[in-house]
Amino acid sequence: MAPWRIRATMDEIDVGRRYARHPTIFSVRLHHGGQFTKFPGRKYIKGKQNYVDLLDIDTFSIHDIDEMMEELGHIDSDETLLYYHFLRPFGDLDFGLFALGSDQDVHHLGTYVANHKVIDVYIEHGKTNLHTYSMSPNPSKVKIVEIKEPPACSKQLFLEWNDSPIEHESVPDLTEVENDSHLDKEPSLVDHIEFEMNVENEDDYDGSGHNNGSGNDEFDDDSESEDSDFFIDEDNLIHDVDVDMKDFHMNIDKDVEWVGGSSESNVPEGTQQGELEVINTEVLLSGSSSDEANDGKRRKTIRAIHRAYENDAALVSEPFYIFQTFSSSKDFKTQVKLHSIRTRREIQLEKNDKNRVRFVCKGTIPNLATNEEEKCPWVIYCKHIVQVIETNPKIPIRALREQLQREYQMDISHMKTFRAKQQALKHVQGDYASQYRLLRDYVLEVQARNPDTTVKIDVESEANPTVETRTFRRIYVCIGALKRGFAAGRRDFLGLDGAFVKGPYPGQVLSAVALDGNNGIYPLAYAVVESETLNSWTWFLSNLGDDLGLGTNSNFTFMSDRQKGLLPAIATLFPCAEHRYCLRHIHDNMKKNWRGKVFKDLLWECATTSNVQHFHQAMEKLKKLNNDAYEWLKQIPPQSWARSHFTGRAHCDALTNNMCEAFNSKIEDGRDAPIINCIEFIREYIMKKIVKVDKEIQKVVGPLTPTATTILDNIKSKAEQYVATFCGAGKYQVAGPWQDQCIVDVGQQSCTCKRWELIGIPCKHGVAAIWDMGRNDKDVGIPESFVHPCYWLSSWKEMYSFKVSPINGRSMWEKSAIPTTLLPPKHRVPIGRPKKKRTISIVEKEDFVRGNTASRAHRSVTCTKCNNVGHNARTCKGQRPIVGGGGGQSQVKGKGKGKATT
Repeated sequence: MAPWRIRATMDEIDVGRRYARHPTIFSVRLHHGGQFTKFPGRKYIKGKQNYVDLLDIDTFSIHDIDEMMEELGHIDSDETLLYYHFLRPFGDLDFGLFALGSDQDVHHLGTYVANHKVIDVYIEHGKTNLHTYSMSPNPSKVKIVEIKEPPACSKQLFLEWNDSPIEHESVPDLTEVENDSHLDKEPSLVDHIEFEMNVENEDDYDGSGHNNGSGNDEFDDDSESEDSDFFIDEDNLIHDVDVDMKDFHMNIDKDVEWVGGSSESNVPEGTQQGELEVINTEVLLSGSSSDEANDGKRRKTIRAIHRAYENDAALVSEPFYIFQTFSSSKDFKTQVKLHSIRTRREIQLEKNDKNRVRFVCKGTIPNLATNEEEKCPWVIYCKHIVQVIETNPKIPIRALREQLQREYQMDISHMKTFRAKQQALKHVQGDYASQYRLLRDYVLEVQARNPDTTVKIDVESEANPTVETRTFRRIYVCIGALKRGFAAGRRDFLGLDGAFVKGPYPGQVLSAVALDGNNGIYPLAYAVVESETLNSWTWFLSNLGDDLGLGTNSNFTFMSDRQKGLLPAIATLFPCAEHRYCLRHIHDNMKKNWRGKVFKDLLWECATTSNVQHFHQAMEKLKKLNNDAYEWLKQIPPQSWARSHFTGRAHCDALTNNMCEAFNSKIEDGRDAPIINCIEFIREYIMKKIVKVDKEIQKVVGPLTPTATTILDNIKSKAEQYVATFCGAGKYQVAGPWQDQCIVDVGQQSCTCKRWELIGIPCKHGVAAIWDMGRNDKDVGIPESFVHPCYWLSSWKEMYSFKVSPINGRSMWEKSAIPTTLLPPKHRVPIGRPKKKRTISIVEKEDFVRGNTASRAHRSVTCTKCNNVGHNARTCKGQRPIVGGGGGQSQVKGKGKGKATT
C-alpha cells in the first residue's frame, strides 16, 4: 500500500505546521480532469481538485502520480496519455508551470519542498499545448500501450514516439501478469518502462529533440506579477550557451612576474621610507638564491644587524646570522617579512637606502590565547593573501578575515583585511591607472594574433603637441574573426545597447550584438566610451559601418532601447536603415500613465499582428478602451515597433532587445575590472563561446538549425488545417479556420499575411501551398528548401568556423612605438562605497513585488527605540517616546520628520 492518502479537503496551515520539522515531507494539491485555456491569462477549467499528503521527496517519483491517477479513475483503458506539470510557488499559470515527466523534473520540484509544503500539480489528458515539456531536460512524451495477452504469457510494452511504434523486449520481472483473482483484490499499476534517449550530453538536452547547449531561464523569475514587464515571443527566444568565466584571470601588472615566465622588475633599490613593498610569491624564497642572469654583476653584501632583546623569551629561532649575504635587498626584505609572519612579531623597516637596510622589532604579538590586543602591520600578511585573491577574487571580507585569523592566529580588524584585499587585488588585476599605460601594448598583441582586427583608441585633444602624455577617451574593438562570422550568418540585424562600466573611471560599454540562425547571441563589436552621447554613438557607429561596409544607402536593421544620442546618430549615418525600438521599454513608458494587464495585452496585440489591416483593428480596440493611450502610442512610428510595418530585410521579427540584455549580463563581472581586464574579459568570453557553440553544432543533424526546425514543425502542425487552391501563375488561395484566408505566391515566396517575408520561413499558408504543389506531381521539394539560408545548418556551421585566437601574457607583448603615454580619463573618485546595482526606475519601484512581499513605498518607518515615526533605530538621536495625557511636559510629534518637541 502507498504511504500517501488522497483527500478531498485539507487544512494547509495545519499541514505547514505539522511538516515544519520534516524538510522532505510535503503534500500535493492535485488538479485533474480539466484543461488549460490559452495564453495569456491561462487558467485550468472544468477540472477537479484533491489533496495528497504524506509524500516524501526522497522517494517520490512519477510512478506515484500514475498511481494517484489510477485511483482517481483516469487510467481506465489500454491506451492512456497524461501530461504532468507542477506550479512554482508564488508563480502563475502563464510563467510558473514546469514539466513533471522525469527524474530531473522531480529533482527540480524538490528544491521547493523545504520551504513550501503544498505543491500544485496539474494534469493534462490526451495532449498538451504547453511549452513546458519542450523545456524539460527529459521529456515524457511517451505513449504507453499495454497489450493484453493470456495469463500464461508476459506482456509486451510498446513505446510510441512521434507515432512510430518501437517494440521492446518483454520484461517478465516488471510486467509479469498475475492471475485474475489477484487483480480483483488489488488493482495493478499502469506499466512503465524506463528508456534512454540517444543524447550525448544529457545536461545540454533541451527537450525539443535537439541539443541547444543550455535552457533559457529568462522568465524563471520569482518576481513575476500580473502586470509583468516581460513579453513572451516564443519564436524569438534567445538560445545561448553557458560560458564559464569563473577562471578568468589576467595579470598585466608590469611589476608582478608571471607563472612560468619572467619580467624585469622596475622597482628601484632606494625606495622611500614607509613605502609598501610586495613580496613576489613566484620567486624562489631561498636566502642564498642567485639569479643566473646577474652572475656577471657584483653581488651586494648586506649586513643584517639584529637588535638584542632584553627579554630572553622574545628570542625565537634565528633564521639569519652575522655577515650573511643576499643576492639583493629585496631578497633580504622578503626573508625578514616572512620571519615576522612565522614568529608573529612586529618588525618595522627603519632604514632603506642604497647601502643599508635595517629592520627593528617594535614589539611582540602574542598568541590569541593571551587576549592581548597587539596590532600587526597589514603590509605583512597582505602579501600572503595574493594567492587567495588570485583563486577567488570575490571572496567576502569576513570570510577572508576568518581564514587569516585561523592561519596566522592573530587578530585582524575588518578594515585592515579590506585594505589588504585591495592591495592584493591591485597586484592580481593590475592597477586601474597603470593599465592605461599598457593599453597600446595590449592592442598590438590582439591585432598580431587576430588578423583583420580593428582597434581604435580615441584620446582627448591636446593644445600642446609636444606634451608626452595623452588622456584616454574611448576604445573600439571589432575582431576579424567576428566580421567574417557575421557575414557568413547572412542576417543583417544588429542590436545596440550600452552598459555601465564600474570602478574609479566609470563609463559605458557600447556593444553591437547579432543573432545567429539558432537565435543565439553573436557579439560583433564593443567599445568603452565616456558616456552615452550623440558624439560617442556617432563615433561607435561610424567605426562599425567601416568594418561592415555600410553606407548612407545601406538597407540594414538595428534594434535599440532609444538611448540618448542613438536616434540622431543612426538617422545621420544610415538614413536608409530600419531602426526598431524595444517593445519592453515602450511598455515601461506607457505604464507611467496607463497601467494594467489590459493595456499590456493590447500593446502586444498591436505589435505582433503581421499585416496592416489587423494592426489597425488592434489600434481601434485600444482607442475604444482609452483614447489618450491611443493618441500617445500613435505618436511612435509603427515602422519602429509593429511587425505589420517591418521590412523583410533582417529575416527576423524580434520585438525586444533581448540579445543585448543577454550579452550585458554575460560580461557583468568584467565591467568592474581595470580597462585591459574589462576588454580582455569580453574577448575571452567570445572566444570560449564560439568554441562551445561549435561543439553543439557537431551534434545537430538535419538541414536547419534546431530553433528553425522547431519553428517550422509548429508551422506544419498548423498548416494541416488549411486547404490550398491553385489559381495559376504559381499563386494559391489558402483558407483555414476562423475565416483565415490568404494569397500565397510560391515563386516570390510571399504571402499576404506577411509572415513568410518577415522571418524567411514559410508560413502556415505557404506550407499548405507547397504541400499542394507536391501532391500534384510538381517537383518543388520539401518546405525546408524554402527556408532562408540564414537558418541553414551549413550557414550556422560556417558562422562559427571562424575562431578568436588566444593571446600571450604581458611579458611577451610587443612594446608600442608611439612616443606618448596614455593617462586614465579625468575623474574624481566619489565618496563612499561605489554602487554595484543599477538605479531602479520609478515604475519599477511601484511594481516592486518579490514573491508575496509587497513594496514598502509610501509607508512610514517607525523607530524601535523611541517609537517615533520618520526614522529608524540606526539614525535615532535619542528622542523621547511619545506618551499621552497628564504631566507637566507633553510630546508633540514633528510634522513629517518624526521629531519630538517639548
